[in-house]
Amino acid sequence: MTHAASTDSTPSQPPSYLASWALLAAQAIDSYGLDSRKIFQEAGADLSQLKKQDARFPCQIMARVWHLAVARSRDPFIAIRVAHCFKPGVFGALGMTILASRHVYDALIRVNRFACFIGNAHVSSLQETPTEVAFLLSSKPASKPLSNIYGMSATLCCLYKMLTDISVGKLKVKAVHFEQSLAGRQRLEDFFQCPVFYGACSNKIVLDKSSIFALQAFPQDQLACALDDWLEKHLANHHEKLLSTRVQKILLSQLLYGEVDLTKVASILAMSVRALQRKLQAEGTVYSKLLDDCRKKLSIDLILDNRHQMSEVASILGFSDQSNFTRAFKRWTGTTPLNYRDCNH
Repeated sequence: MTHAASTDSTPSQPPSYLASWALLAAQAIDSYGLDSRKIFQEAGADLSQLKKQDARFPCQIMARVWHLAVARSRDPFIAIRVAHCFKPGVFGALGMTILASRHVYDALIRVNRFACFIGNAHVSSLQETPTEVAFLLSSKPASKPLSNIYGMSATLCCLYKMLTDISVGKLKVKAVHFEQSLAGRQRLEDFFQCPVFYGACSNKIVLDKSSIFALQAFPQDQLACALDDWLEKHLANHHEKLLSTRVQKILLSQLLYGEVDLTKVASILAMSVRALQRKLQAEGTVYSKLLDDCRKKLSIDLILDNRHQMSEVASILGFSDQSNFTRAFKRWTGTTPLNYRDCNH
């Protein structure tokens, strides 16, 4: 089973990263005894401008920074140094909501959902089998020339560090794959504690499914939901032209007041079902994924409200019966609706 993620870029938007990601790279560069300010300047950027709120950093310049940093440090495994410098705050609200997640699977859902908040050069997705869950980052065709293994390995190393913290040491990684390659892999294999493969079709980290549902010691569900809301509003404010954002708004407004389906959403948007599906696919997502995300959000809100019976919540969200809703909720959160309510009151 694959969960696609929406992307926040349109053809007119150049690929970019959250500026704090570039600042983290600068910190790692300085840890070698180098001058990150000069390296960024040589790459065509002014580090002092990156501390502004909501600043973005062009992928094209970031690619040059990574290559210069590796050349000056003579360390092709700079990703490991970056991971040692990493703190969840680097990812802003996304880092905080990941840390507040109930378990690794919950965190992965959020990473996949909001990956575009960090950078829009790749399309993220989750692939599930009965025994594995893989998080993938695939280069967009227009961004492939800017893609490099130094930045991508840093991304997966930092993600691994966060997920390990959430799992309290119980996380088991089965394999890590990269589209590009380095001269050697032992240091990365020692870091991830699993085999590392080069020349793959996408960049991905493959996790043992049995290790990702262990509840962390201090989950903060209400905080996580509040941060999710902020991220959704932030992305919507910056990317209101995205069709996927408009579809989500319709679903969130319609689900509580009656049946809603693909045909009805297409009618509200004044387009054919086929055109809607085609445009959503161009944005890297599908209607069923958007509906699933909205049902999850509303189900948590309704359950924590404590005024609704489970059968009523199932009916409101369009499930045929309570058992189907319970199965879906357990897939979203790793627990049943009743257990979720009991643990958060």
